Amino acid sequence: MSILQEKNTRHYFTYMMCLIGFLFLWIFFLSWFHGKETQHLIFEREQTMVSSLMEQGVDQASIARALKGSVVTGEGVELLQRLGHTEDASVRIFPTIDQSVRLFLKITVVMAGILAFMLLGITVRFLRQRENLYQKAESIIAQFSEGDFEEHLPQNETGRIYQLFAAVEELAAALRAQSENEQHVKVFLKDTISDISHQLKTPLAALHMYTEIITQEPDHVETVRRFSDKTMQSLERIEQLVQAVLKVSRIDAGSIVFQKEKQAVSELITEAMEDLSVRAQREGKQIVIKGNSETMLLCDRQWTREAVANLIKNALDHTESGGVIVISWERSPAMLRLAVADDGCGIAEKDMHHIFKRFYRSPGDRNRQGIGLGLSLAKSIVEGQGGILSVSSTPGEGSVFTISFLTNP
Repeated sequence: MSILQEKNTRHYFTYMMCLIGFLFLWIFFLSWFHGKETQHLIFEREQTMVSSLMEQGVDQASIARALKGSVVTGEGVELLQRLGHTEDASVRIFPTIDQSVRLFLKITVVMAGILAFMLLGITVRFLRQRENLYQKAESIIAQFSEGDFEEHLPQNETGRIYQLFAAVEELAAALRAQSENEQHVKVFLKDTISDISHQLKTPLAALHMYTEIITQEPDHVETVRRFSDKTMQSLERIEQLVQAVLKVSRIDAGSIVFQKEKQAVSELITEAMEDLSVRAQREGKQIVIKGNSETMLLCDRQWTREAVANLIKNALDHTESGGVIVISWERSPAMLRLAVADDGCGIAEKDMHHIFKRFYRSPGDRNRQGIGLGLSLAKSIVEGQGGILSVSSTPGEGSVFTISFLTNP
């Protein structure tokens, strides 16, 4: 029975069954006691009658026949009526029987009182335990409603009430997760707005300055042209910044669903470096590709291409003219690794733990291209697809960024 799954309820029913068993035993005892008492009274009465008859000279044979007789005669009944011994007569005319009845009544009342007291005590104890449990649950649930989830409802027993507590705990866990998620979203939104505001200050200030110069010197064509170009560069920087921030924000907020399909790694690399190969030639840098052209990867084509392109761009940013950037990949039974290596300036040890942070730029990168979001975006894209982006570097010798994907995710 499901009602007996709870420990307190089982104890209550156990006590009740014990009381019922004791009651039956007591009834049997009283029946036996009453039988013995009645037997004793009848025996005393027979002794008195036999002694009286013998004193009156009645022979023993007649007395024996009278004791063994079972026939009721009218004369006998009439005699008893004249003596007042009828069924309607008060039991008080039989002192011995009256005393026995009174004793039996006293014992019955005492035992009934004891049983009632025990039953009341067990019931009160059960109800008190249940009330304490309800009060504790009410207090904890009130804390849940106020956003405090430190305490937990009792769940170490079986029974309907504890199943209810477990359901409330699940609801509280969902509310807690929702509350934490809302708090995370608030912090994330605050940080994003702060980052965008901070990063827009420089290009907006530059735009304001360039506009003032162009306005003040409209007749100087070369000046207007030069600062118009700078204005376009600042606008492009703002556009890149906004686009990069939106992409990182969408990925971090979980609003991007990656559409994974089998892609040729060589095609991904070709597409990723399509817009960067011209820059590499212009800056006198070489990009080398090494890998099996038939190797396939399960990934989101567009977003993975974006991540690889950001790594290539980062390598170009940190490699001097004449440098070489090597893009290679290899496949093992469990893992596919794609590496972008450069022979540039490398990463200082103090910067290694910060390079994937949004807008982070080391002091030595102030004069280099970039806005400090490429590596953060690449990491978000790779990890969003279940991969790992890692880095190894030796200052003055170059860096290697490695994307790792499980071949059988």
